[in-house]
Amino acid sequence: MSKTLRKVAVIAGAVALVAATGGAALGAFAPAALAGTATIAGTGITAATLTTVATIASVASTVASIAAQMTAKKPPARGTINQVIISREAVSPCIIGRTYSGGVLRHDVGYGATLKKVKNPYRGQVIVYSVGGPCQALEGIYLDYAQIPVSGDAATGYYSGFLYRDYRRGLWSETALVPHFSGMPRWGSAYKLSSKAAILWNGKFDKDGKRFASGWPTSGAVWQGVMGYDARQDSSFPGGSGSHRAADEATWTYNEDPGSQAISYVLGRYRNSKKTFGAGLPVDGIIVDDFVTLSNVCAANGWKVGGVIYEPGDRWANLKRIIDAGAAKPLWRGGKLGLKVNMPRVSIYTVTDADLADDDVEVTAMQPWASRLNGIRPKYRSEANKWEYVQSDLVSIPTYVTEDGEEKIEERQWDLVQDKDQAAQLAAYELLDSREMPIILPCKPHMRHFGPGDMITLDLPEHGLAGLDAIIMTRRPDPGTMNVTFTLATETTAKHDIALGRTGTAPPTPALTAGEDKDDIASEIVRGADGFSVAPASWVKAISCASSGAPNAGQFPLSTTFYAFQGALDISEDPLTTYSITSTGCTASLGGANNRVLTISSITAETARVDLTVSYDGTPIGVSSVQLTKVRDGVAGGAQTDTSISIRNANTYVHSNGGPFTRTLEAGNFVSLSVNLPYMTSGSAGALAGKFCYRTPAGSGAWIDVNDEVQDAYGSLPGEPSVLSFSASMTAPASGDYEFDFVNRRYSGAGTIAVNGDASFVLS
Repeated sequence: MSKTLRKVAVIAGAVALVAATGGAALGAFAPAALAGTATIAGTGITAATLTTVATIASVASTVASIAAQMTAKKPPARGTINQVIISREAVSPCIIGRTYSGGVLRHDVGYGATLKKVKNPYRGQVIVYSVGGPCQALEGIYLDYAQIPVSGDAATGYYSGFLYRDYRRGLWSETALVPHFSGMPRWGSAYKLSSKAAILWNGKFDKDGKRFASGWPTSGAVWQGVMGYDARQDSSFPGGSGSHRAADEATWTYNEDPGSQAISYVLGRYRNSKKTFGAGLPVDGIIVDDFVTLSNVCAANGWKVGGVIYEPGDRWANLKRIIDAGAAKPLWRGGKLGLKVNMPRVSIYTVTDADLADDDVEVTAMQPWASRLNGIRPKYRSEANKWEYVQSDLVSIPTYVTEDGEEKIEERQWDLVQDKDQAAQLAAYELLDSREMPIILPCKPHMRHFGPGDMITLDLPEHGLAGLDAIIMTRRPDPGTMNVTFTLATETTAKHDIALGRTGTAPPTPALTAGEDKDDIASEIVRGADGFSVAPASWVKAISCASSGAPNAGQFPLSTTFYAFQGALDISEDPLTTYSITSTGCTASLGGANNRVLTISSITAETARVDLTVSYDGTPIGVSSVQLTKVRDGVAGGAQTDTSISIRNANTYVHSNGGPFTRTLEAGNFVSLSVNLPYMTSGSAGALAGKFCYRTPAGSGAWIDVNDEVQDAYGSLPGEPSVLSFSASMTAPASGDYEFDFVNRRYSGAGTIAVNGDASFVLS
């Protein structure tokens, strides 16, 4: 219906324009002979008639425009995004009120020398959560929607030693975020994020531990968002008291008030005299009183606004999202932006037939049947439900259902509402307002002192308007007659009690799966029926052996104690809990308390395995697997290290003359190779790749690759370091003298690459 009414408004407006100008407005579209004529040839239409047509058509245009606004569809739902946004041309987020956000990824890099066989063990992520800062505060950081306790910048508890964070609130002039683990590529003191609230997440991956075994969890943060202007705290505004100034963002303060955040968005946010977010309307173009009224109403009703809005995008839709949290609608009045605020009002005048300029009163009884709703399922953003948008109870008005003859229900999402009762009350207002429709009243000159926002009572029984309250939406004076034409929207006083008495019902709160639980799963903790579990679920051990395969001193005996749980209850010592093993390639036995200590005294093969089965009351509840692998030292003499690595500034490999290492190996001997090569380019960018090779006998024969080429995915920009670091291993296929080599090449870029730090090639 809204689209149709808009067309009516355009057509009627065009008729009014043509009639009022005697056809002059047709000049761009019709023959010149018609333009400027007082009487259209062949029609007998005079200038007076045209004036009357103009008046009638203008009124029709006004009522159609207002009706179009009242029946227009809401902006498409675009709620706060919980996941991290990854995009080359990402949107700019702005946090309003208190909320959770995944943010926008701006930098992500793995780096650092190999740590316990983990390449690039550190991860640095810079995530921006809000522009238009500063934000009031960072309340907490979250992984998988569970808050992570911190002490200073270090995580405590499960992630202690493995997770750190540095954050900035987004002051107008900020310092750069600082990683806990130094050496983060393409990041330094010049990388500032002024006016942007941001977090640098810094994690460590350690193969000996189980942290991040399931991958990097879903990350996010709860913030108290950007500042807002409140005219009630502005002593330069009539009735205000305080230091707030509309043109000085430094005086604004934090709040969760829809009225304050709405006018702040309309005013816009500026840095260095350039608009960075919002509409940018001058304060003279805003009816500030309307926004103050909205603030007062929201405070009385306990309504708040919270969430994230994004630009570039539809700013008009963003404004609607903010004021929707206060059941308000935007309206232009007298060339200024104002609001229609839902609140109880007092009628200040009763209109009778004596006040009408003529009997031409237009009333639209109600919306067509096809356009009416009698039920809304409100959706709001629930903190208890991982900050997702969830449905509350159906809001329905029984008398409307009876009136319409059937249920007509829609789902409606309030993007910036995070309270179930508020969502229910707003849904009720939506239904009640949908039944109000506009009225056109042509009134005598003495009515000119009434204006938009005033509520009057219509006592016009001959027009079917007996004792009906209505709010003036627009006022259009006629300079020729001094009459004034009002466009009004009916107002049902009882609707406020109906709407504000609503309460919502939140859906069940889901159980959160913490990062520790996910890491347990990834680490293969075995959970059986009825919540039984076994720890450790698996046990992997490398047995250090001489080249002959004999275990080195201190390798045996190996022992560990197993535990059994039913949920959180430790049933390890329960008499009904029993343990049994099967083993291959090793000598193993059970002993200790309740026979739950596994001891392995020797290994008899290259690999060995023990399966420990835990039973409760005779029923198996879980199995833990223990795996052993021989790792040979090679020949006597231990590890060899070469630190004189040269870099190949070409895209082909060249082997060393004679090779850096020579070893005499027996068939089956195990050899481990690793390299750590920090480098930097000059002149242009460049990136290294490398691999290990061997040949036998040493000094002759064809070179054979130990591993596929490994490429440094990041590379180096001029003056910025990078590192090529990786490991590989092999088992000697036959006895003899072996020669091992590490080779590298420049696989991309044209810069001159040089060693930058301590380089090492290790054979063990």
